[in-house]
Amino acid sequence: MKKSSYELLGQDPKWVKKLLFAGVFIQENKLHAIFDRYNEMTSKQWLLMATMTSFTDAPDLSMLAKVMGCSRQNVKKLALSLEKQGYVILEKSPKDARSLCVVMSKQGLRFRKDMEELTDEVYQALFSEFSNEEITQYYQLSIKLMHGIDHLEVFFKNRQKGAEG
Repeated sequence: MKKSSYELLGQDPKWVKKLLFAGVFIQENKLHAIFDRYNEMTSKQWLLMATMTSFTDAPDLSMLAKVMGCSRQNVKKLALSLEKQGYVILEKSPKDARSLCVVMSKQGLRFRKDMEELTDEVYQALFSEFSNEEITQYYQLSIKLMHGIDHLEVFFKNRQKGAEG
């Protein structure tokens, strides 16, 4: 099998970190484009819907933002769009009237059920080139990358403080 340009450049240790860093963005862009082209909602809207399923009670915007790794404002924008499309309902939190909770509507629950049925096929298509051992390794490396992203945020915060001071 002919090696791709990614595989060839990956042979040079000097390029590996650059390729890995750029690769994160390239993979994200490709996933967004594919998902957005073939599904009824954007990948970010889908992520919000998927994230909601990890909560026992209806999450508020801040809780969703923390799990999704984005701002509360971005989550609110996504939730408002999903509300207009009939997938979710935004309602005041019973615990804090200043806070908005995101609740799945009947249409949202139907969408979630349909996605659950499709999920195994999506994972099979995406991870078909991986062995179970490689999937485990990739998961462990992804955790390390998330820690690296946390370090990167600290780096930029400190750099910004130095420029201001």
